[in-house]
Amino acid sequence: MVERRWVMFGAAAIVLTGCLGKTDEVGVEFHRNTKAPISSTTRFDAERFAGLWHIQAEFLHAEEEALRGAVEFRAMAGKVAQIALHGPTSRGFGVTDIYDVAQPMAGRFTLGQKPYQTEYWVLWVDDGFRTAAIGTPSGSFGWILDRDRKGGKDRIKAAKEVLEFNGYNMARLHMY
Repeated sequence: MVERRWVMFGAAAIVLTGCLGKTDEVGVEFHRNTKAPISSTTRFDAERFAGLWHIQAEFLHAEEEALRGAVEFRAMAGKVAQIALHGPTSRGFGVTDIYDVAQPMAGRFTLGQKPYQTEYWVLWVDDGFRTAAIGTPSGSFGWILDRDRKGGKDRIKAAKEVLEFNGYNMARLHMY
């Protein structure tokens, strides 16, 4: 299920590249106004970013099922090389999927193979590398992550403000 969701994000991004919000045609409505500027953080450090992060919030459509888990960024040679998703398994809670990623520049990861490749950007991370906002330039995806299951309210608020500034439709943000 989780793997299908990542594949869907990549496929939707390719098919609907350049779409802005709701279109006149039937299709996927992304979560971000692509006319709004977007940028990744300049304070990214792969070694500090590596490790387990709990998903505190994610952008969902009404019919989508929440991931409700964690994500682990695995660094090698100063870059993030793998992303492992953690969630419910037949043995409890653990790794459900592992993806190899490329890191073409600091704070940006590419997942998947062309023509379905998608870029995921770290839009913001706090000074202590405890809370982060991640999204896609297309707006197909967005998360607020925190090292702790509960997260710091002030940092979560800051992550929400960053997502909103980058054009995300905050009505679709589901907090956990």
